Amino acid sequence: MRVVHNMRSDIRGVLLRSLDQLSECGYSIGVGFDGVEPVFVHSTYNQRWIDRYVDQGYLLIDPTIQFGLSSTGQATWKELERLFPSSRAFFEDAANYGLHHGNTLAISADGRVSVLSCSGPEWGKEDLRIARTALHALHALEYEPSNPVTLTEPVKDVLRLMCGGCKDQEIADRLGVKLETVRARRRTALQALEAKTSAQLISQVIKFKLI
Repeated sequence: MRVVHNMRSDIRGVLLRSLDQLSECGYSIGVGFDGVEPVFVHSTYNQRWIDRYVDQGYLLIDPTIQFGLSSTGQATWKELERLFPSSRAFFEDAANYGLHHGNTLAISADGRVSVLSCSGPEWGKEDLRIARTALHALHALEYEPSNPVTLTEPVKDVLRLMCGGCKDQEIADRLGVKLETVRARRRTALQALEAKTSAQLISQVIKFKLI
């Protein structure tokens, strides 16, 4: 059990570090919201802003959370300010702590909501892919449904490296196999778990503890 716990902690660490590259002045993530209370929270914003956020009770009016509880998808903070006009004072206060612009991503899975809010310029396609993959995987880490499938060890080897952030060619090099072999094993996992994207695949792998 300690090995499984350590592996889950290692995967969580990799996923959280992947968000650092998207962040200008920090990010905040809430996984598995039940009302306004998430089951897992992590923030890298400066402590002065975190203290201010708590003191002002911003959790109850935070437009990034309001967005996540009412819809899914991605929005810039400028878009959130237009969607929630009453949030103008919130964003003005955040700017006093160096948080001038950012992005919010919200997903819903298994009837639960998870939200990532990240400071910095508007995300490009690759940034959004990284953010979505990390958020889905972190969401899956918090829940432990029963294992629906059995995968072979070669397929699991590929999945372990995928969860560690490795690209196809790096996986092939590490395992000493052809690039097409890596892709074939990934397709096998996608079919077994009925996943349509690599992000969904990683999420399912973590959710069902397949590695």
